[in-house]
Amino acid sequence: MLRQYRSLLGATLAAFVLPLVVVPTVTARPRFPGAAVMDREAEKAIRDLSKAQYERMRAKSTPNADGELLQLGDRLLASAQQFQQSGNHFQAKETAKAATRVYEADRNLGGARTGQAALSRSYFDAPFQVSRELTRTEAEIAYFRGGNPTVRDLFSRAQQLAQPADLTAPAPTTANVANLATNRAAVQLLKASRHLMRAQRGF
Repeated sequence: MLRQYRSLLGATLAAFVLPLVVVPTVTARPRFPGAAVMDREAEKAIRDLSKAQYERMRAKSTPNADGELLQLGDRLLASAQQFQQSGNHFQAKETAKAATRVYEADRNLGGARTGQAALSRSYFDAPFQVSRELTRTEAEIAYFRGGNPTVRDLFSRAQQLAQPADLTAPAPTTANVANLATNRAAVQLLKASRHLMRAQRGF
């Protein structure tokens, strides 16, 4: 009886003491709070850089595209790559988005000149959207004092290309590809200018 009591007492003490003396040999290493945010920004930048490179390939293969816009897109893409290499992921992401928009505008102008484009809803929306985009971009340039020459050049080009829809005119019976594609190019350039402003101000 005494032997059984001693065995039970020993097991009970072991159950209470062992958890106190056993220490994990490996502990999780805490990450600083901004690490996850930086990782996400880096991933987004890589994704947008890849998209810009893809749109560059499409623009270069588009007949009658705008050579000046292609060169501008290349300069923006190179800047985005430099930002990424230096760890400025937000600037890289926004500058890459601007390059993508410029390449798309380049393709749109090629389609306007040839009269051929794979028309989607964004083309048909463009003549109605371009006025709002002009107003919004002009307001942002004024508010944030966007003095960057590239921003102003993109806005100026978009102004020249824009052919807003006449809401009082009867609806056309056939699609005017040149008009739709030109307005879409203007919209893309305006969005590119806003991406550049975001890259400059950091938000």
